[in-house]
Amino acid sequence: MINVAVLGLGRVGPAHVRTVEGNPRAALVALAEADQAKLDRVAGSFPACATDPDYRAVLQRDDVQAVVICLPHWLHERAAIDAVQAGKHVLLEKPLANSVEECLRIAAVVAASDVKFTVGHTQHFYPIVAAAKRILDVGQIGRTIMGIDTWYKPHEPEKRPAWMLDRKLGGGMLLMDGVHMIDRLLWQIGGTVESVKAMNGNPVYPEIPADDTAMAFLQFDNGVVVTISRIAYRTGITQYGADYWGTNGQLKYRLPYGQHGEVGLWVGQGEVWQPVDVPNRDSLADQFDAFLDTIEQDGEPAVSVQHSVEVVRVMEAIERSGQTGREVVIER
Repeated sequence: MINVAVLGLGRVGPAHVRTVEGNPRAALVALAEADQAKLDRVAGSFPACATDPDYRAVLQRDDVQAVVICLPHWLHERAAIDAVQAGKHVLLEKPLANSVEECLRIAAVVAASDVKFTVGHTQHFYPIVAAAKRILDVGQIGRTIMGIDTWYKPHEPEKRPAWMLDRKLGGGMLLMDGVHMIDRLLWQIGGTVESVKAMNGNPVYPEIPADDTAMAFLQFDNGVVVTISRIAYRTGITQYGADYWGTNGQLKYRLPYGQHGEVGLWVGQGEVWQPVDVPNRDSLADQFDAFLDTIEQDGEPAVSVQHSVEVVRVMEAIERSGQTGREVVIER
């Protein structure tokens, strides 16, 4: 049994609390949240769980072995480093941090420690996304040539906390949604991104100091080229998924989001879309099980710090290209 604390009870925090509480291999022992009303509301369902408005106090508890960090993006670097230095195993919600510079500081601290550290890029545990990767890996559509990853969704800024609407605090849709898209592309395609040419800005909500729209062309070192197409609109119709073209067919998947659109995975060959049956699973529960496996078996994390640094590296390149209007060659 591994004793776990959840730090941060914002948008996704309560879901992680339920995931920890529902896992027979873990015990939920503490919660941290600066907003006392949120803390009281969530903690009310777990009367045996300790609470504190300061996550740092929770990190000092001897009965906490691992933490799930769900704090705002601008706190990721500090909280992650604090947790590692306190000797706690860490599952950190994506993104790893706001910038490559911050990510590399986290990576250095993790490398010097004995703790297990993984990043919550849950796309790795989405059944449809994982099944698509397996199809690509076995070459069912031949060698992958190109792809397009799309996410069109309502912005609804009135439903978001203030920090999500300020890029300086880690807000903006590129850090919110774009990193999901970059993550699954890196994972499914393999290799690294060599260069980026992008438009990234806030044409839909120019009054908000954070991006809402991006179109990016990515060139991989293995020859694959991919377009990221993303917008958080005022009004429209949701689409969420990816399409790949190979030397022997096509693959497409659509993920559940919003009120419209198809959901599923298909392989296209001979002018026919063949649906692929994918059993549904709880991605957060599977992600948490993988985290516990890493701790108990002294294994490698399902999503490494190094992979998560690369996600933010590509994200930064999209931002730079959007700012300059020029192609960005990524240096490592």
